[in-house]
Amino acid sequence: MNILVYSFNDKIGDGLQKVTFLQTLKNIYPESKIYYTTTHTTTFKDKLNPLVKDTIFEIIENNGIQSSISNLFRKNTKLENQYFDLIIDLQKVVLRTLSLKKIPHKYFFSSCANFFFSDIKNKYNLKFKDVYIEQFYFNILSTLQKKVIKEIPNIILPKNIKFSFNNEEINKNIAISPGAGNKIRQWDFEKYLMIAHKLQKNGYNIFFFLGPDEKDLLNICLKNGFNCPEWKNGELISNDITFTMGLAKQMSCLLCNDSGTAWMFEFVGVKTLKIFGVTNEKKFSRPGFSKTIQIKDYGFKNLKDFPLNIYENILQEFLKSIDAN
Repeated sequence: MNILVYSFNDKIGDGLQKVTFLQTLKNIYPESKIYYTTTHTTTFKDKLNPLVKDTIFEIIENNGIQSSISNLFRKNTKLENQYFDLIIDLQKVVLRTLSLKKIPHKYFFSSCANFFFSDIKNKYNLKFKDVYIEQFYFNILSTLQKKVIKEIPNIILPKNIKFSFNNEEINKNIAISPGAGNKIRQWDFEKYLMIAHKLQKNGYNIFFFLGPDEKDLLNICLKNGFNCPEWKNGELISNDITFTMGLAKQMSCLLCNDSGTAWMFEFVGVKTLKIFGVTNEKKFSRPGFSKTIQIKDYGFKNLKDFPLNIYENILQEFLKSIDAN
């Protein structure tokens, strides 16, 4: 069975939200070959590839599917010469859906235009609008297999992961990730550093997770006595995302901004305390795995103005909830 899954574009966060979907799709159709295609590019081809290399048979980028009327009359040289038993459309732009449906197939699934173009209908009346994106994907799977999936699993990591340390006090391990893809999404590092010292005095083990863009913070963290488990001798130990996700599983929680690192923790089942200023906290947090702080709810417009004392009060309640579980 050949299955084609279409997404418009994938950055790290977008891709991570699809990993559990793809892994479960492969479990539902274990003998299938899953082809994954995007109009632009996908991090499944590089950064996220270790998570899907045993799931996706072939990745097809830059597939020529566009949201234009002229595209409907243009031959698709990358896909139209292939045949698929099932095509799954993960997006909802009508013109792209119409271009995708031109590809030879047996069954076509799309929630676009309230399933108007789909051969498979919403039999269980599941939500496909205004729903958390990972739930959206699992509602697709529930519809396909004709059985509702009640619980979304965590990402399954490869078994051959090696860690840079072995620490059995997971309940005392707190990770801090001070970075984010854009500086306007970053709370002040100095405030995270102050939080780290206070937590350390209270008996917690503090680990700073620093990406390549935060290398300038490495010596500061080390001089303050904090472990940076992704680094050794001034260099990143591994660029493999599963290495960081494996380390994440040895943490009780993560304090962070709206960042790719936060998703890595949430998708392996580790809870985060995530602070937001310019992005939507409901859209960019995994339900059940993220306690969010939206600074606008406290009367602040600039993330850097959010005060330490309010954060500490929220953190205290967050840690109590972690300990209770």
